[in-house]
Amino acid sequence: MRPDLLQAQASVDWAIGQLPDLSKRLDEWLKRGVTIEVKVLPPPADNLIVAVENELLPLAFHAEVGAYLNSIRSSLDVLAMTLVKRHNIAIPEHQVYFPITKTEEEFEKKGRQLLAGLSALDQRLMREQVKPYLGGNDLLWMLHHLDIVRKHRRLLNTQLKPIHMWMAGTLAEGDFTPLGGEGSIQVGEETVLGMIRKGVPTPAIHTRFYIAIEEPGIVRRPVEAVLAQMASAATFAIKLFDA
Repeated sequence: MRPDLLQAQASVDWAIGQLPDLSKRLDEWLKRGVTIEVKVLPPPADNLIVAVENELLPLAFHAEVGAYLNSIRSSLDVLAMTLVKRHNIAIPEHQVYFPITKTEEEFEKKGRQLLAGLSALDQRLMREQVKPYLGGNDLLWMLHHLDIVRKHRRLLNTQLKPIHMWMAGTLAEGDFTPLGGEGSIQVGEETVLGMIRKGVPTPAIHTRFYIAIEEPGIVRRPVEAVLAQMASAATFAIKLFDA
């Protein structure tokens, strides 16, 4: 990679390097923070199997994920500064930023000065490959959006994916009826996983939980996977200018 791009890429690489440890610590919290219980209902109703979040997700996780979002987003501002220096564009240093916008028209307007100073090839790369706006490159747009809204509210939430539920024990047909679907688990509230027939020995029940970013437009996936996707999008943009 060209030396002038290394700082931008380092901002992405630092965030990516933290994800395995983040994933491990989130899993450790989920093992103690979310429990599966049997709720006994009055006859003749079957009993319920419920998931309960016993404590708030530590705020340190919110701050940590915000730092990774910011580092990945900042890599693109560093890239913009690199391009300004590479092409000797007359933009004051404090006004240099990488434009990521909601529409293509807004991108052309906000990025006008930067784009005008680029070579014809780099202009084409920005317009035809990077396309940093909603509908052009949705990952970069969401990265930019999340880096803003993380300062206003918490993004992380515990999610349940009961499709991965399994049990240790022998159950006859009709002993257990799965209910519900993928969704959020709230502190102090019960999320119903299924119903189990009265009198049936309670099996060891396991299911999959994960911490997700709670934001419209984000496919509910583990936060580590979402961060990795956004980092890949930023790396793609940086490497385009490595020619």
